[in-house]
Amino acid sequence: MDFSVLLPTYNRRETLEKVLAAWERQSPAELTFELVVVDDGSADGSAELLAALRPNRFPLRFARQENSGPAAARNRAIGLAAGEYLLFTGDDIEPRPDLLARHLAAHRDRPQEGRAILGLTRWPPGEKPTATMRHVDGVGAQQFSYHYLKDRAVYDFRHFYTSNVSLSRAFLLKEPALFSTAFPAAAFEDAEFAHRLAFHGLEIVYHREAEAFHHHPYGARAFYRRQHRCGQMAAVLARLHPSLEKWLSTEDLRRRRLELIGAPARVANLEHARERAIELAETWDAADPPGIDDLLLALFRYAYLEGLGQALFGRAAERVLASFFADLLPPAVAAFEQRLRAAGAGLPHADLQAFAALARP
Repeated sequence: MDFSVLLPTYNRRETLEKVLAAWERQSPAELTFELVVVDDGSADGSAELLAALRPNRFPLRFARQENSGPAAARNRAIGLAAGEYLLFTGDDIEPRPDLLARHLAAHRDRPQEGRAILGLTRWPPGEKPTATMRHVDGVGAQQFSYHYLKDRAVYDFRHFYTSNVSLSRAFLLKEPALFSTAFPAAAFEDAEFAHRLAFHGLEIVYHREAEAFHHHPYGARAFYRRQHRCGQMAAVLARLHPSLEKWLSTEDLRRRRLELIGAPARVANLEHARERAIELAETWDAADPPGIDDLLLALFRYAYLEGLGQALFGRAAERVLASFFADLLPPAVAAFEQRLRAAGAGLPHADLQAFAALARP
């Protein structure tokens, strides 16, 4: 068996059905693989779909568990796998017909036990992305950093994207490692896993031609929630590996908290201000006008800090978060408004120009 494709799933029956059909189209025929699917307690009929599946192209290993999060589901899949290589992917990732062949060629071109092959994950061809979707996989790089990656270059543990990455099962068995179930949600559990493997020789090589398509449309509000969750999981990562805090902004929050002792809050109603910022981004999501990248960068940066700050400080985080909001959002909104005027675009909110008044001097 050349590959075990490890695929956790949770409540995505419609997309999962499309993904399963795509795995039937893998070529060439002599390439052998199994699909190892772990249903993480879905309640939408996914388990019934999998139980009734009779694939032709691959053997299916299927397990079901109570909802325990993606880390636990991947661990279950690792334990069931029998292939020479493991490909980590998702239930919303559609493989190109040559995906496994590209991964296999990359592994065999330069055999190295600790080498992981990272393939490209992008939005499906023909699908018009929202401004949010273009941004987070482009210059914003909040979801993936492919915009900045160079083909065949080597990258560190932060780029172990479990949407489309493979490594030798022998390496994983030699240096026993599982995903940490300290992460209840999907964020940073893959980087933490790769960080531990890096001490045993893991290196990640990007191969752009190993391509898959991500069926997960986002608007600004949905991605805001995603970034908030990332902030919460960053607090888990910082607790497990304090040496990684330099990448996580925990010190920025702690320092700001000390600086603000006794100072008044800079935003009178933070919840209201945040909602207005999200609404503004949502209003322009489909149009994707000039200047929106700065707005989205500030908004999603704040969402991450909000999740992280609340995880670190609880309710005491609000003064710190109000300060960061005032630093990030009013300047970004003002710059966006100027770009819209320069482009001759109409303004969707009568009070857009007054957004900066939400932050006190």
